[in-house]
Amino acid sequence: MDYTRATRLCPVRGLDDRLRAAVTEYAAQQLLGDLAETAEICCETRSVPVRPPGGARRGLLNGLSGAFRAAGLEIGPFTTAAVVTTGVIVIATVTDRGTQVRLGARLAEASLSVVDPARYGRATGVDVQARWFGSPEASSYLLPLDTGAAGQAFLARLRELTAAARHG
Repeated sequence: MDYTRATRLCPVRGLDDRLRAAVTEYAAQQLLGDLAETAEICCETRSVPVRPPGGARRGLLNGLSGAFRAAGLEIGPFTTAAVVTTGVIVIATVTDRGTQVRLGARLAEASLSVVDPARYGRATGVDVQARWFGSPEASSYLLPLDTGAAGQAFLARLRELTAAARHG
């Protein structure tokens, strides 16, 4: 499914209330300290699904949507926050219905890559590969970002901080 995305840079305290709570609670659980004080950069991206021309879902897209709903997964608008310090990245995603995903990893163990169109279609953002806290194996997560100035500024700073953590 394709999404329109809008990214904005903001302080942690400026995040949507649900995202700020998710990030703050996750940081407390993982003993990461006050991310509002240690964040080097923070952004929030709103992702809204785009219906195919004509407004009707057809073929494979219709089948996937039905399968996702049958599995209890939501397809719809969601908002994602990413907070990056000199040592960690924390990502929180909240759907409009309240479902949450919260992840965190050490930057020194993270790798970034261009979004693979074979895997994500026309999605925009960066693929973050890491061994997320509490997980024994590495996996990737698509961090949605728009292609505008805020999304590009966040990505550039994330690359700098990731490289510094690996070589520091």
